[in-house]
Amino acid sequence: MINYIILILLLIRPTHDFHTSWMNITYDEGTKAFNSSWQTDTEHLESCLSVFSSKEIHLDDQITATQKKIIKDYLIENFSMSIDGKKKDITVGSIEVNFAETFIHLNPIKHRKKISSIAIDNRLLIKQFPNQKNMVQINYEGSKYSILLNNHKTSDSILLNDK
Repeated sequence: MINYIILILLLIRPTHDFHTSWMNITYDEGTKAFNSSWQTDTEHLESCLSVFSSKEIHLDDQITATQKKIIKDYLIENFSMSIDGKKKDITVGSIEVNFAETFIHLNPIKHRKKISSIAIDNRLLIKQFPNQKNMVQINYEGSKYSILLNNHKTSDSILLNDK
């Protein structure tokens, strides 16, 4: 009897019906640059990178040059940021992987002029996970702006308050 109960418990698993990622973009007044990092589930990222590259990808705390290039190419194809209508170049600075999460830190994006709008296009992970939610938080001159993107809405823009 106990074997049947264990078998039933093993077969009844909670469904994993949501996927989320978080991107934080913060403007540093001192360096006149945006510092950005993306936090996501390692297993989901591995799955997307494997499909994207047609190679089996397994991430750990030692990211290879090949893996970094695949991640960079994946980001360039699936994420963009425009400031006042001008698309910014996205480059990967460093990558931290632990068992459950991956943190991708982008190189600073220099911008010296006053900003009136920021547009984000974020299709990261959505192709493989249609119910993916991508949260983007932008911190600029002491104000926080949030954008929630998904399969139905992959881009949005914010107008920044004049101070």
